[in-house]
Amino acid sequence: MRFKLRLFFIAAGLALCLNSPSQGATISLPQIKPSQEMTARGVLRARESADISAPMSAQLLDMPHKPGQYVASGAELARFDCRQVEAELTALTQKHQTLRLKYETATELHKYGAAGELELALAKSDMQYASAQANIVEIRLKDCTVYAPFSGYITARDHSAFETPQAGNLLYTLQRAGRPELSVIAPAAWTDWLESGYIFGFTVDDTGEVFEAKVIRLGITVDPISQTFEITARPTRTPKARVGMSGVARFEAPS
Repeated sequence: MRFKLRLFFIAAGLALCLNSPSQGATISLPQIKPSQEMTARGVLRARESADISAPMSAQLLDMPHKPGQYVASGAELARFDCRQVEAELTALTQKHQTLRLKYETATELHKYGAAGELELALAKSDMQYASAQANIVEIRLKDCTVYAPFSGYITARDHSAFETPQAGNLLYTLQRAGRPELSVIAPAAWTDWLESGYIFGFTVDDTGEVFEAKVIRLGITVDPISQTFEITARPTRTPKARVGMSGVARFEAPS
C-alpha cells in the first residue's frame, strides 16, 4: 500500500512539472535592434594637387620629370634659358652704379652751393628708379627655375625641353604624396546624425580592398537638386587603392 501511494505522489509531481512553464522560459530578455546599414558612393582623391605653370615666356632648357615620377619638395621641375634676363640685370646694375655716382656728386656740389635742391632731388630719384628696375629683374631671374612646392607625383606634363611656352601655360600637374582623402556623396538626411570623427568602412570596387576611414569634414551646403552633401574622410591607414578609384562607403546609422 505504501509503495502504491509513493508511486502516486511521484506521478503527480511529474505531471505538475510537465504542465507548468520552466523557470528559464519565463525570463524575457530585452530585444536589441541592430543598427541599420546605409551605403553611399565615394571616390579617393589626392589631399592636394597643383597645376605648375610657366612663370615666363622663354625657351625651356630642361624638363626632367615624366608622369608617374616622384619628386621631393624643392626639386627642380623646369629650367628656362634666362641669358637675356641676366643681361638686363647686368645693364641695370651698371646704370644704378652710374646714377649713384651722379647723386653723390650732386650731393657734394649742393654742399658748396654749386647744385640746387631740384638737381639733387632729380639725381636721387633717378638712382632709386634704377635700383627698383634692377630689383624687378632680379625677381624675374628667380623664375628661371621652377621648383616643386611639395613632395608628390607628376600626373601630367604638357611641355618638353627646348619648347617655348607662354607665361601661364601649364607645365606639370603635381599630386601630393601620402595618405589620400575620401570624398563621399551622401543624402541630406544623414546630417541629422553624422558628425566629424565618425568611422565607417569603405570597399573599393575594382580591387575589393576594404579599409576604415574617419570623417574629417562635412559639407556645409546641400545640393538643391539631388539633396545630397559631401563628406570628406581620411583612411585610418594608407590604402593600396589609388587616387581616382571609387567604391561603396558603409555607415551604421543609429536605430
